[in-house]
Amino acid sequence: MNVNGYENTVTFRERLHALWRVVRTLALISAMPLFLLYIFGFSVKTSAEYDCVMQTVGRSRQVVAVTGEPPAPGLFAWITYFESGGGLRQGQFFTTLSGPRGRGRIQAQFYRTPVGSTLGIWFKTDGKEIEVYNGTYPCP
Repeated sequence: MNVNGYENTVTFRERLHALWRVVRTLALISAMPLFLLYIFGFSVKTSAEYDCVMQTVGRSRQVVAVTGEPPAPGLFAWITYFESGGGLRQGQFFTTLSGPRGRGRIQAQFYRTPVGSTLGIWFKTDGKEIEVYNGTYPCP
């Protein structure tokens, strides 16, 4: 050991740099899955289509009969298809829906253009599929 302790300082710095390399590597590795989780699991929850689907489902007597009131959507809303641009918005997503009496899965498909629009909503529970809505886009 040197009188001024230089050798110990170098060793400490080397360890600190190695630790920071590990932290940076882990941050980079975890950033991509977190980004993908947001895109495919949460982003549709900020859309007008998601709000419209949840409003329509909340007013459905058939869904409320299965789940009870109030029906609550699951944490994730998984996008299986989405396209937007040039006045076109279309996509498909699904989420769970639960209440005090039961639970099920909501699946929605939407297609919106300035010329026309469609929305389809299905509720699946206990091996049955209930068509909640299938027609023109009902929300403003």
